[in-house]
Amino acid sequence: MQNKILQVTLSVLLIAVVAVALGFASSPASAVNSPSLAQDDGGTISPPASLKLVAVQPWTAAQMKAAKPYPMPSLDGAAALTGDATASPTGPAGFAPGAKPGQSAASAAVEALEADSMAGVSPLGYAYPAPFTRFHVGGISAYTTYPFSTVGKLFFRQYGVSYVCSASVIANKAIVTAGHCLHAGNKLASGWSTNVVFVPAYRNGVAPYGQWAVPTTSTTMVTFSDWFYNGNPGGFDHDWAAGAITGLRLGKTIGQTVGYLGYAYNFSANQNWWLLGYPQAAPFNGAYMYACNTSFAYYSPFYAGGPAPLTVGCDQTGGTSGGPWIKNFGSYNYVNSVNSHRANNQPLSLAGPYADTSTYTGIFYWARTR
Repeated sequence: MQNKILQVTLSVLLIAVVAVALGFASSPASAVNSPSLAQDDGGTISPPASLKLVAVQPWTAAQMKAAKPYPMPSLDGAAALTGDATASPTGPAGFAPGAKPGQSAASAAVEALEADSMAGVSPLGYAYPAPFTRFHVGGISAYTTYPFSTVGKLFFRQYGVSYVCSASVIANKAIVTAGHCLHAGNKLASGWSTNVVFVPAYRNGVAPYGQWAVPTTSTTMVTFSDWFYNGNPGGFDHDWAAGAITGLRLGKTIGQTVGYLGYAYNFSANQNWWLLGYPQAAPFNGAYMYACNTSFAYYSPFYAGGPAPLTVGCDQTGGTSGGPWIKNFGSYNYVNSVNSHRANNQPLSLAGPYADTSTYTGIFYWARTR
């Protein structure tokens, strides 16, 4: 028993040493929600407290370049499952504003309330292939301009393989991404991603804001139990995850450094979004951030129990998983979904989970209370 206590103590001390060296905080925020082990659509789950503590190590430029794009989940028609016919609100629509670097969310709230009341009507859907416009977001000045500054690459390891996804800052101390980027969706405690590092505004090997660690602990990672247990394809309706970033750089949190996005839930599916991410599988190379400007097309059939994921036109590839779908882009910047999956015979499409009340309680609220 004494040896076990000593091992845990040494592990904690190692985390603290690495945290100081990298500018990361050495102790995570307290958990507000206890992990749920129930196979419940709205329940969430986090790494078990018994999981061995491992210090997050910085990624070298060579390691980042060598990381593989996490395979974009791509399914054929045989994988289609039954569930809710549509993505319906499970309560009143809700939203919260983001904030530019150095701006408080409170000062942004009044602006957001006024803006959303003036939101326009979106198209009512398309057949495949749905229209979209895809483009590189621009030069380094664009990457470091809000809201692009909140989006970045997420480097991590699963079962010994180095991968990369995309993610965005959703709170003063937290990011949001796809569930499959933080857990393999295989029902196992060993499925949690490790050595997770977020690099906001990454551009062709340059990390203007440095690296930010997401420890694999019971208080710093969360996904839905639906994703944890049902994974690909049954859990795609809850393919969400969030991670807490407890470290500081120059005395500032990640939200204070790059700003953070707002969020919206229980809205109509008929929206227009900007999908941001770092596609890396061919024909892309993962060096640059891309956007798809697109609108709701139809519902994804790959889920079980609902709400049905949303499908839009977009041809971004593996590596873009977890990148945000931003509603009211450029004005109030609400995260409303994340890049998740597609049908393998529809390469010009991309699906993401619908944001409902469970998304608010399990992901958005969790992130804002770190």
